Amino acid sequence: MAGLQDYFRRLRAELREFESPLLSDENRWYTEHTALLVTTVKWAALGAAAGVSVGLGTRAFLWSIALANAHAARLTHGNFPPYVLLPLALPVCVLLIRVFAPDARGHGTEAVIAAVHQRSGRVDWMVAPVKLAATLLTLAFGGSVGKEGPAAQIGAALTSLFADIARLTDEDRRRLVICGISAGFAAVFGTPVSGALFGIEVLYLGQLDYAVIFPALVAGIVGHLVCGTTPPFPDVAQALATDAGQYRVVLVTLAAGALFGIVALLLIETMRVTERVARRFTAHPYALAAAGGVALVALYLAAGDQYAGLGTETIDGVLSGTRSVVTYAFLVKIVATSLTLESGGSGGILTPVFFIGATSGAAIAPLLGVSPPLLAAFGFIAVLGAAANTPIAAAVMGIEVLPGAEGVYAALAAVTAFLLVGHRSVYASQKLGFAKSAGLDVQLGGTIGELSATAVRIRKGSLTERVHRIARTLEEEIDEVTWMRPPGDEAAGRGGANRRTAQPAGDRSEGAPGVLPEGAPGAPPQAPPKPRHDEPGG
Repeated sequence: MAGLQDYFRRLRAELREFESPLLSDENRWYTEHTALLVTTVKWAALGAAAGVSVGLGTRAFLWSIALANAHAARLTHGNFPPYVLLPLALPVCVLLIRVFAPDARGHGTEAVIAAVHQRSGRVDWMVAPVKLAATLLTLAFGGSVGKEGPAAQIGAALTSLFADIARLTDEDRRRLVICGISAGFAAVFGTPVSGALFGIEVLYLGQLDYAVIFPALVAGIVGHLVCGTTPPFPDVAQALATDAGQYRVVLVTLAAGALFGIVALLLIETMRVTERVARRFTAHPYALAAAGGVALVALYLAAGDQYAGLGTETIDGVLSGTRSVVTYAFLVKIVATSLTLESGGSGGILTPVFFIGATSGAAIAPLLGVSPPLLAAFGFIAVLGAAANTPIAAAVMGIEVLPGAEGVYAALAAVTAFLLVGHRSVYASQKLGFAKSAGLDVQLGGTIGELSATAVRIRKGSLTERVHRIARTLEEEIDEVTWMRPPGDEAAGRGGANRRTAQPAGDRSEGAPGVLPEGAPGAPPQAPPKPRHDEPGG
């Protein structure tokens, strides 16, 4: 009996080990919430520190841009626009970057994304001052770049330096650097929530790192408060017409989103082609930079100097309805931005993206019967979400800065554009986390820049495959009807090579009209008719 009681006692003890913790089990609950409290306090402090440092750095950077523009204007004494000196300024940018910080090349965010993925966020602290100098030089003399990429890269460099001083682990360093990126975007955009989300979402296509959302939001909000930048939106000149009907508004928004996706695709492919051409001249970087500067000067002289520099005056004017632009303005900005970045200029990509989105929206507004300022605001949001593959951040920005229902519809346009741009991005270092269509098989885990055309295939058994199969069947049937020659109807010229073609009236011989008789000199050989499906071998 005693042995049996011991057996049941041991059995109850073993079963108790598999029981879920109860609310009355205070030790487990205290242990869990103590750990959560420690983590929350730790990352609140680290996020706030990142926000303060990056906010101050971004504020100094924006002040430096205004100072550099003023000095460039004084340098020319008003005799000619500063962009005329771009053939000299761009080679100097190349020299600064090649000698002191190669990671500062291009639009900056690309190198930061690669550092997070490949080096646990380790960024050379020299990137910050070199990126600052190169971007100031590019913008002061009219290069078509933005200011958010350098802010993110400066934020990453400062937080990486702080991680070195604090001797953080690689994983903590990586999270802190992401906080620096988010703080940089939030500070320079003037939109703390969407800017912070952008810094997280831009790392992956289709994935969010939830472990860093809390400190990134803290860093973004603190960085925004320290920097004090206002959102990039003036008051939209005309609200969405409520008498148009909600169904029509949704359809117009979907159509606009599809068009904005095509605009973003055009930007990405133009940059890719320009990079491929510039790669042939990597042995002569200074000559390439000078040639790019000459091309930009010619473009500005032909199209106007509103495409030089940040272009914020044009963006504000289009959004407020106080400035009209030509229909092809977004195309000119695409070319100017591609030339600047791929020939050696330094700066961001998102301010040009805002310009392209706003002007393309104003261009297509008459086609959809919508006010240009409103569709310009939609394009501002949607092209951002598509070009950078950040639909959540773009949607939140639309709701954050646009009044009422306009922000909701802008979010819909952004998500639509994001889907239609495909697996492409202005950031080639983005990692692929999911396929945008259930009908596609995409190799996940790699970067967008490594994705080849053969790596995207139609998924077997999907609706897309069935649609393709139906299309191929129809094509084969049409081809068969076109080339099939019924028996006894050879003189009608319906089949083989004796199909009737347009010929001059005098160029006819006996037999099929307008066709040389079979076997005549110069006559093409007759192709055998394709077998029908109801004949043997068909």
